Amino acid sequence: MGKCDMTKDFDIIIIGGGGAGLAAGIMARRAGASVMVLEADTKLGGATAHSAAVLYAAGTSTQREAGIANDTPDAMFHYVMTLAGWEANPQSMRIMCEQSGPALEWLRTLGVVFPPDYLVCSGVEEVPRGHPSIGLADALINTAGAEGVEVAYGTRVDKLLIENGRVVGVSADGTELRAGAVIITTGGFGNSPEMIREFFPTAAAHGDWTYAVHYAAPFILGDGIKLGQSIGAAIVGKDTGLLLPTSGLGKWIEAFLPPWIMLVNTNGFRFMDESAPYAVSGYLLNSQHERRAYAVFDEPTLEEASQDLRFADPYHSGAAMPTWEYSLLRASIANGKIFKAGTIAELAGKIGVDPLTLETTIGKYNADCDQNRDSQFFKEMPKRFPVRTGPFYAREVRASVIGQTGAGLNVNEKAQVLDQHGRLIPGLYAAGEVLGCTVGKRYSGGGMGICNAMVFGRLAGSAAAAESVGNG
Repeated sequence: MGKCDMTKDFDIIIIGGGGAGLAAGIMARRAGASVMVLEADTKLGGATAHSAAVLYAAGTSTQREAGIANDTPDAMFHYVMTLAGWEANPQSMRIMCEQSGPALEWLRTLGVVFPPDYLVCSGVEEVPRGHPSIGLADALINTAGAEGVEVAYGTRVDKLLIENGRVVGVSADGTELRAGAVIITTGGFGNSPEMIREFFPTAAAHGDWTYAVHYAAPFILGDGIKLGQSIGAAIVGKDTGLLLPTSGLGKWIEAFLPPWIMLVNTNGFRFMDESAPYAVSGYLLNSQHERRAYAVFDEPTLEEASQDLRFADPYHSGAAMPTWEYSLLRASIANGKIFKAGTIAELAGKIGVDPLTLETTIGKYNADCDQNRDSQFFKEMPKRFPVRTGPFYAREVRASVIGQTGAGLNVNEKAQVLDQHGRLIPGLYAAGEVLGCTVGKRYSGGGMGICNAMVFGRLAGSAAAAESVGNG
């Protein structure tokens, strides 16, 4: 045991009180460390509290309860790395895959419920690994309080304190606090246009269409990345992350396109299964010419399908898709935000698509609908909706809503932050969306963000406490 440092205010200081920070705080307290969470907002929860609270995991008790007994972390790792074309950090991905199941079981001990009948394939995996939860954010907040994690609200850290090459604390509004270790869990940078331009240019290219799903969490501004940069931390994962599809009709979290639309690119061709999970749909949209497409539908589809709530909430999150709801669609048609035409050729002219191509595309689509199939992209639906009876409608669609930013700090297997040369920055840990080594080229499926927050949050809390308490 090292010499006791009597100048410490706390064993652990955690910058950011979202899911990763709370998980870290709970683990650190249970390891005997004194913990202070510095939260810029007036409440805890961060992006986690604004999410659908889905955890991506393999080999879980919830899967077994649902009759899935053969899923493994190895299978999850193979899927994640294959989807990313191996353009991802294997060490980070391996840790998340191996620790995803234990993280879920840990959350269950905190009172989080993972209904087995809610399990979904939230990416393009062969077995369902998306675990929608009930009460995740509240359980973390309540447990942190019960364990004695201290919290200072309205406290935005502006500097890391360094002594002899080691992080020894923080400065916030001129007040210095010292600790045996600091954990950065400030989330991503989805609410910072400046950082989006620098680190997520694909998102920035959409201009006014771009916003983040956690716009209601105002301090997700990239503070942790800036703090790391200020002391030489490596920034990895530039221009990676998750972009969700949106109609642009309102500032909502849509995530899923309604499967009853027919989607065409600016050349007039279909290019995807319209019901594809957001782990792939946004990437497909952004690979199209001009990075946009058009949702096309007809009058009977509008009347029937947009009022069918079966399509609205596949994750059981309680968050429907207001953009594609009947009354809003009618209002958007009336104010001209949705194009309306009496013929397909007229509609093609309004959206700038070759009319013969659009008519041919719709003809093939309708013929498939008549045979209850999709011979091009194999979309599965309980009922088909052809585009046949006017008036006809079209609305521009883009993938411009930031579900997760991918650029951020690099860490090792103990969640210790690395510098630009791959060396440890002593005393500094990080977890959650502030990391840049946990997404890779492709977002694997709904729940990977929560997986990162829980896995690396727990890891950072335990490792930092072992170091700080052992030296104090």
